[in-house]
Amino acid sequence: MKLLRSLLVLLLSISFFSGIVHAADSSNLKEMDYLKKIDLIHQDLKEGLSPTLKTGDLNSDFLNQLTQYHQGWITLAKNDLQYGERKALKEPINQIVHELKLNLNKISKLQKKLNENLIYDEAKEATYLSSYDWIYQQTLNELKNEGDVPTTLIGDSIDFDFLTRLAKQMEVFNSFVDNFTEQTENEQVKTLALEIQKEINELKNEVADLIKKISA
Repeated sequence: MKLLRSLLVLLLSISFFSGIVHAADSSNLKEMDYLKKIDLIHQDLKEGLSPTLKTGDLNSDFLNQLTQYHQGWITLAKNDLQYGERKALKEPINQIVHELKLNLNKISKLQKKLNENLIYDEAKEATYLSSYDWIYQQTLNELKNEGDVPTTLIGDSIDFDFLTRLAKQMEVFNSFVDNFTEQTENEQVKTLALEIQKEINELKNEVADLIKKISA
């Protein structure tokens, strides 16, 4: 009887610790998949925001870059929605995605209008892209400061990692818009840029509040 009890205790112990190990492995795999997508997003932004991509019109270049920023942030948010664990964050993150998509619609409409009458000025464009290069590098660094090596998690959760990366991106975004508005002569594009900058700053404050809540 004692032997039977000992075996039963041993089997229960093995089952308990196996469950812990399995849960830990699942958590690690989730983090690895999440971080792999961060690497892919970094690569997409590296290519999509490159100052070597140019149209001849600095306003068109800017709108293309503006689009890439928003698409990258939406992908970041969807990555967290897939792998993040805090259910309370789902609704505010979905709202952020909604706001970013509204901005994309505005950008697309103006881009189509602008494309009907592009003003080619390679000298002005070159000056703009030269000043933009530092912002481009900063954008990539703030998203993934490890460079091309595999990404590591910021903080102790996927949700904290995402919100931190997004907040850093939105901070760099201010420099991006300020740099452009100092150089453009197109009032329509400038007005849209400032309007979106204001909206992104409001979202940045919301992200900061979310970071505080999950850090408390």
